Amino acid sequence: MRLNKVTISLLVFIISFSCEDLYNQGNEISEITANVDSVKAGLVVYLKCLATDQNNDELSYNWQCSSGTLETFGDSAIWTAPLFEGVYFITCTVSDKYGASSVESKKITVTPSSVVPVNGLEWELSDEGLVAGSNTSNPNNTGVLSFWDGNVENTDYGWNITDQMEGDDWLSQSLQFRVEDSQNCDGENPNTQMGTATANIQIEGDSPVTLDIEFSGYGEAQSAGYDLIKFSLNGEVIGDGQAPGGGLGCESAPVTVNPSEPKALEPGPHTLVIEFTTNDGQYHVDAYYEIRVMLIAP
Repeated sequence: MRLNKVTISLLVFIISFSCEDLYNQGNEISEITANVDSVKAGLVVYLKCLATDQNNDELSYNWQCSSGTLETFGDSAIWTAPLFEGVYFITCTVSDKYGASSVESKKITVTPSSVVPVNGLEWELSDEGLVAGSNTSNPNNTGVLSFWDGNVENTDYGWNITDQMEGDDWLSQSLQFRVEDSQNCDGENPNTQMGTATANIQIEGDSPVTLDIEFSGYGEAQSAGYDLIKFSLNGEVIGDGQAPGGGLGCESAPVTVNPSEPKALEPGPHTLVIEFTTNDGQYHVDAYYEIRVMLIAP
């Protein structure tokens, strides 16, 4: 029996497709990541599905949720949480063109909505030059391992941070950077000590939110120009402080403060950075800065 060219081409295609399908090794989702595990009602969560295919086949992504709304971008998605608190699951199904698929879900807890329409008042904290604190140079950049209770006597060295508090029209959080005593003041630390706290703040809705920062502390009473703190909003310095000086040696006294005026945060993203440095390794004793960051609804 003679086969024409069309028949031969068709047979080659069927055999080729069947072999590829037969030896297809499938795909696997390693993780669905989210920028937060808990979000206030009505705010957004950014998700990404991390998947691999053993044959390096091109993958397609199908996102689903039982409540809220999804905007999808292939392996990424933005989920807007529903207006009701609870536990919700966002599911991603990954498939290749040969029919292999895998499914994973990400659990997100939705809490009651805040009177302040803000998403992202969460801090990334880092420090350098400390030698004693249990939260020192934490590899996860989380600062103190549990939330600080706000009392000065209960702080650790380096960063301490409280849980968020809410009022009728405001949301606030307090931070403290506590300095280790220097070697020349009977301490153990010979280093310049530094810390940075960064918050990426997303203002939702249509109206601006007021940012109000208050800070105080104790710095070295030997020389001014040390125990420096600086506050920057969207790259612009909005406040700072320094040690009072006075030539008193190993003593501390209230810092000199150049306060920040309240700032209007328009809807959209904003970055607040707090930077601290002792600026040298000497004359540090009982020194710290305490900062309260407040967001006030319109």
